[in-house]
Order: sequence, then structure tokens, then C-alpha cells
Amino acid sequence: MVRTTLAAPLAVLIFATGALTACQQSQPASERAEDAAPVASAEGSSRSERCRARLESNSGGRIVGGEPARPRSAPWQIAIMSDPGYSDAERRFDATLQDGDECKSYLAEREEFELAHKCGGSYLGDGWIVTAAHCVLSIKAPDGSASDAITHRHVLLGTQNLTIQDGTFEIAAVVVHSGYSKRNKMDDIALIRLRDDAATKRRLDALIAEKRLAAIEPMQPDDRDFDEKEELRVTGWGYMGQRNANRDWQRLRDSQGELQRRPAALQQLSINYLDDNLCEDHFTDFGAGSLCAGPAISDGTVGEGRDSCQGDSGGPLTRLEDGGRRLLVGLVSVGKGCGAPGVPAVYVRVSHYADWIAQAKRAARMSAVTEWPRPAQQAR
Repeated sequence: MVRTTLAAPLAVLIFATGALTACQQSQPASERAEDAAPVASAEGSSRSERCRARLESNSGGRIVGGEPARPRSAPWQIAIMSDPGYSDAERRFDATLQDGDECKSYLAEREEFELAHKCGGSYLGDGWIVTAAHCVLSIKAPDGSASDAITHRHVLLGTQNLTIQDGTFEIAAVVVHSGYSKRNKMDDIALIRLRDDAATKRRLDALIAEKRLAAIEPMQPDDRDFDEKEELRVTGWGYMGQRNANRDWQRLRDSQGELQRRPAALQQLSINYLDDNLCEDHFTDFGAGSLCAGPAISDGTVGEGRDSCQGDSGGPLTRLEDGGRRLLVGLVSVGKGCGAPGVPAVYVRVSHYADWIAQAKRAARMSAVTEWPRPAQQAR
């Protein structure tokens, strides 16, 4: 999600970093993990702060109910990755923790690509990628200090399998919608710019020539409106286990108590366009820039077991147009649980941000994370 998953009664998808219901509430990118030591009991400290304090005292980011996507069926899909950055001391520490400990990250149980994957996104062409704002904000360095997406994230293009790394590119610039914040989940959209140099262009052109990479066209305000319960497709590498909308689950485990895993192969899922009121009943952060989607059933309610999840955040929601062309209509953003009964998910309505995307491209500054529109205090 990561989409940002709102866990009742609050909002994540996860920071994430980010499955297909957008994520769990934005968790720090550095999930670290021991024994319930008396340190780090400071009231109000975050989970990451408590866990890091325990580590220091000890030392002496899904698609649920989907299926593997057909080869090269989503050549615009990208992955936002990080260097897991776990030290030997952290890995040893994690191995001492019992299952269910809030600090346990299951480092030995999960593959390196699972630890590295954070979010999804879509390639727009000319070195531009669109993703969710929460995927490129609140970035942490491996040591837990504040950082940014340019320094501690990279993107993977031209593959539907996270173990294939030849499409790794550095991030040169980021533009985030200034309306987004952890408190206000609206305007959850951002652009990533790749380097604008000859070497990068040659590599992108090679991936395009091999039909491993292709740009997707974003939906525009004057495109046809959605049909009632129109079938849409969401893709991603997020967690695959169903999770209830409340907090009766352990961190990193699904509703059945199984460890949440990210797949190496891209997953796809068909869901439906839903009436706004179905999301307005569950989410306070829902408005003109939002799109409601989930598994519709015949009685007009929302089904269960098919959803985006933590790690899918920022990834594409598409619809089929005439001639077999797919159009980008949404971005994985916010959810409650993953595939929870009766709960839809919130996606960014891409057509609402057509002007913002054009303006944000002009506002981008190399080697910088830029907010657009510029906050009033910066515009003076």
C-alpha cells in the first residue's frame, strides 16, 4: 500500500512505503526490531523509537485475492525500492524476538527483495513516474534518521519480477502535492523524475525497445465517465494476506496469523468502480480527488477478500479502453485492513490531477524534493 492503510479508528496504507489497499498507517521505512526491555518505555514514543532503543540496549511497505499478472501485461508498473540496510547486529537482535513482538521484523523469514520493496508507481514516459505522496515522504535512513527519497530510495523499471534488478534507476527529483499530510490524506500524489542524461535515456530506450517498459496514459477530465460497477484492474507487489479493518492482528501478520509476504512476481486483481457514498461511509478523507473501488456484489454492497494492501501504495489502477489499451485512472492510496468484509478502498482519482501533473513537471528541481503548489509562506 504501501498504500496508506487506515487502521480503525485511525488512518497507513502504510507509511509505507508501501499493498494493494494502500497501506497501514504510514509506518516508518525503517522497521527495526527484542526482548521487552524496560528501556524505551517513554510515553508517546513511536514504535520505531521504542524498538531502536531496545536494539541499542541489547547490542553488547499486497494484492489480496489476486493472481500473477501475465508477462509484460503491465509494462508501466514500477517499484520503489530501498536498501534494506539492516546490520548484522539488527539481524541477530531480530532473531532473538518472539513472534508477535512489536519490534520483530522477521528478517530471517523474508527475502531481501521483500525488505527492500516499499511502493508501486506508473511510468508516464520521458523519465517521469507518478506515485502516491506518502510513498516519498517521511523517508528514514537505515540508522533511523530523517532522510529523503532521492537519497534513500531508487526505482525498478522494466520488470514484473522483483528479483530482476537490471532496471534499477536513481531518483533525481521528487514533486509532492503540498495538500497532502499525515493528518489529511487527500492529494496523495507525487511525481518522480529520473536523471535527464544520455546514459539514462539509452537505458530507458533499450527497455522500451525490448517491450519491457511502456508509458501509460493518465485519464483526463474530459474522458468518458465510469460505468456503474465498471471493472478495473489493480497491480502490485504488496502483502497478500487478508487483514481485518480493526487492530485484532499482530504487526506483519494477516487475520489468520500468517506472516505477511510480498511476492516476487507482480500480482493483478479485478475490482469495481464504486459509488462515492460507499467510501464516504468509511473514510473522512474522501473528496473530489478520490476514487472509490472494491469488489462489488449483486446486492450493491462491498465484498471481501479482494483488495490492494500494504506495499501496493502508489501503484496503478487501470481500466480497459477500446482496442485493448489500458488507461491509468487511479493510484493506490488509503484503506482499512486488506480485503476486510464490506470495506472498499480509496484511490487517487488521476483525472482530477491532470493540471497538477503538468504544472508539477515544470516545478521539479533536480536533486530536490519540491512541494507544489508552493506553500504560501514559500511563495512570498
